[in-house]
Amino acid sequence: MKNHRFEFKSQHKVGKQGERILDEWLSQTYTISDVSDSPEYQEIGIDRLLFCSNGSTISAEYKCDVVAKRTGNLFFETISVDSKNIPGWGWSSQADCWIFLIPNQEILIVKPSLLRALVWQKYREAHKKRFLIRAITLLGCLFLYLMYVQLQIKSKNLTAYSS
Repeated sequence: MKNHRFEFKSQHKVGKQGERILDEWLSQTYTISDVSDSPEYQEIGIDRLLFCSNGSTISAEYKCDVVAKRTGNLFFETISVDSKNIPGWGWSSQADCWIFLIPNQEILIVKPSLLRALVWQKYREAHKKRFLIRAITLLGCLFLYLMYVQLQIKSKNLTAYSS
């Protein structure tokens, strides 16, 4: 398996390309204000303000996940800087919605509170039952599913099949 190293400059460039794609797509419906360089919006995890024709405004955080198509996993940052115990955007973003671009596959629009609740619920279940959490996309919807890793169950099943 090839080791993919995170490099901020190249990831930033990919993110900016993703932002342009999302802006182009969303501009068909919304008037868009790019606030990603504004420190006050950066601090609360908001990249864009989307102005609706009815006068309402939606705040959005964009995510470009180039690895999701290959792995089937959608990135959810729980810790930003672990040495300082700084929560990741998954917990700290105050955007009304997260818009994930999975290049050459799909765009997912997610309500943060619902995904957080689901991640937290699955985390608690996984912690209790020793499950691994894996995020996948299926037909444009985000689903979380669990993979059993309890070695006792696995070894009992292997023993039963080898008899």
